[in-house]
Amino acid sequence: MLFRRCESKRDMVKKILLIPNSILFVFGLCFLTPAQATSLNLPPDQVKEAIQYGKQNKNLDFISFSKDWTVSLGKGKGFATLFTPYHNVAYKAKKFEIEHRDLSNREIFQALEIGNELVFTVTVYGDVFNFAVFQTAKLCQKDLEIKPIYAFKPDIADASEFWPNTPSHMARMVFKFPVYDIDLNTPITLVVFDPEGDEVSFPFDLAKIK
Repeated sequence: MLFRRCESKRDMVKKILLIPNSILFVFGLCFLTPAQATSLNLPPDQVKEAIQYGKQNKNLDFISFSKDWTVSLGKGKGFATLFTPYHNVAYKAKKFEIEHRDLSNREIFQALEIGNELVFTVTVYGDVFNFAVFQTAKLCQKDLEIKPIYAFKPDIADASEFWPNTPSHMARMVFKFPVYDIDLNTPITLVVFDPEGDEVSFPFDLAKIK
């Protein structure tokens, strides 16, 4: 099961840099979530892998760095990024490597602690400066529709790269969803829509996202 673990996250993080590879392998067997699937509880070997990914790709811009966690519909249509614990650790490792700072166990633990939530950042386009205020989102998986428990939507959108032509504005939003009813090994679709029924869909194959 996804939420089963052999020890607390805090204890696990304390031991990440001390566990030999052979023990890491055995420890990883305690986690039943597939290695390539979205997981809210990372075993130590994946934490170390995420740190390595962040350090090796420190010079990439955010979009290139996050491509494995991002669904892009193309220019002027939008893109969405799923923030998993793996992605959080990797991005923090990237930031610390650029700043020539050591990544502490405390920082790793904070990156892992996202709660039982799926967090998405979404960039969408519109033609009026306040279009984002009227946007909302839902997660769809089979017959299940889930409403967000948190949403950030800017009151004023930024001018897009197409300004003054259509779509003239772009907005970056954040949505958080509870995971209790979600199968993290099954595809899911993030749908962003407005009261008039216009919508943009971002399909994520959770089984292929770390």
